[in-house]
Amino acid sequence: MQTHSRASTDTWAGAQQTRPWQRGRRLARGSGAGERLGVYVVKGLLGEGGMARVYLGENTVVDRPVAIKRLLPELAHLPAAHALFLREARTASAIRHPNLLEIYDFGYDTEGRPYFVMELAVGETLADRLDQGPLLTSQALDVGIALAEAVAAVHRAGYLHRDIKADNVMLARDDRRVVPKLIDFGIACRLDAPDTFDGVAGTPTLMSPEQVARDHVDERTDIWGLGVLLYTMLAARLPFDDNLAIVTEAPHELPGDLDPEVHELVLACLAKDPDERPESAVALAAQLRWVQARYLAERGLVVRAERLSY
Repeated sequence: MQTHSRASTDTWAGAQQTRPWQRGRRLARGSGAGERLGVYVVKGLLGEGGMARVYLGENTVVDRPVAIKRLLPELAHLPAAHALFLREARTASAIRHPNLLEIYDFGYDTEGRPYFVMELAVGETLADRLDQGPLLTSQALDVGIALAEAVAAVHRAGYLHRDIKADNVMLARDDRRVVPKLIDFGIACRLDAPDTFDGVAGTPTLMSPEQVARDHVDERTDIWGLGVLLYTMLAARLPFDDNLAIVTEAPHELPGDLDPEVHELVLACLAKDPDERPESAVALAAQLRWVQARYLAERGLVVRAERLSY
């Protein structure tokens, strides 16, 4: 992630006290603690979603902390749930990028429930951070660039994410830097077969117009997701109140003091017509870098070329 030559105004509020679990979701001892899954031992529960639980674990061979995602027991008898869980693991493990979580391993417990083991991101979610208020424009641009490049890697690998949102972004601490990581490929799909998901795929109030209408989706659907994310970082609220507004209304007003170039790019990502959005995540990342360079130069700041190696 890029850093600036003057950091006093661009520090991350609350980032110094991060932990391997999100704020308000403290590690639950007794929730699987002590259970062994092959070479891994479960330390406690980190969180739970609609399909799986995520545990803090440890690889006992190399003494490495990990996160373990495991299918919920109430879904263990459903072949469709197993298939979706396996698809998520395969999708996430097929893509490597510093702004994506790395998948280490996959297996089944003694009851036949699947789990996969992944990199443990020490930090908080972007959604938790936004509970404190919007980001500075420079911070939002930093995160936007990192995630646009991650999404470009997802597309190059032949996938769509389809659920880009603040809850699915970890702000991981890495050597005193904040490294955004896009997570949760639970409803990701192949680019060459995007319309095979059973039902509407996406999060209500966050989906693109084409997702709401159940029309054909492509890379520009993830551009919409990045636009919603940029809007949310800058305004600390969602651009639309409901799915009807997504299809029929303009987004809520952005802050009045927002830089005009940033304002224009966010609205371009939120165009109802996919043809009016940036054509790719690569193009969006390039536009964000250009806007960032101009924005910082006008304020006497310089972007240092300190980036994670690919």
